[in-house]
Amino acid sequence: MGHFAPHHYDLKPAGRCLVRSAHPADSERILIAAREVFATTQHVLTQPDEFNLTLNDERTFIESMLAAPDSVFLVALDATAPDGEVVGISSLKRSLPKRKMRHTLDLGMSVISPWRGRGVGTALMASCVQWAQTRPEIEIVTLAVYQDNAAGLALYRRFGFVPYGHLPRGLKHDDGSTWDQVLMYLDVRGPEGDRGQER
Repeated sequence: MGHFAPHHYDLKPAGRCLVRSAHPADSERILIAAREVFATTQHVLTQPDEFNLTLNDERTFIESMLAAPDSVFLVALDATAPDGEVVGISSLKRSLPKRKMRHTLDLGMSVISPWRGRGVGTALMASCVQWAQTRPEIEIVTLAVYQDNAAGLALYRRFGFVPYGHLPRGLKHDDGSTWDQVLMYLDVRGPEGDRGQER
């Protein structure tokens, strides 16, 4: 199952977040967080007017991720608030259902604007890498990032991701401006092929 046991992370300058697998009951809070992200940063693929998932669509997606052994969908929650606001989301999933690519997963991650720069991305990244390292069938995690997203690039490099490609003008905005993408990968087996232990 695509499951990650709950884990707390300290944030800066204070506070904590709880990272765990998303549950269908989180659907409404996830949709709220996703809409906020799409409206407050250009460093995501989805435009606000393209995001039209319903509550039922989100529940179905979460259920499918929980049932998939080679995918995981995580939420970061404000651990200091009783309502547990969703402050970040991340996922690891296969881009194509092909056997030749069954050892690779794509990473996606986002954090709502008031919580950026506090360590939520680090918490989500640590959780994703840890989960991938416990799956013997997973060897490589890939991602694509805007070349001008300095914070994202620094975070990914800190976790061992290395560039393997550069796509000039890989993204084109509605105003006609174009943006380069950096393609990165992480060998989750590590230099010795070692695997971590699941929490």
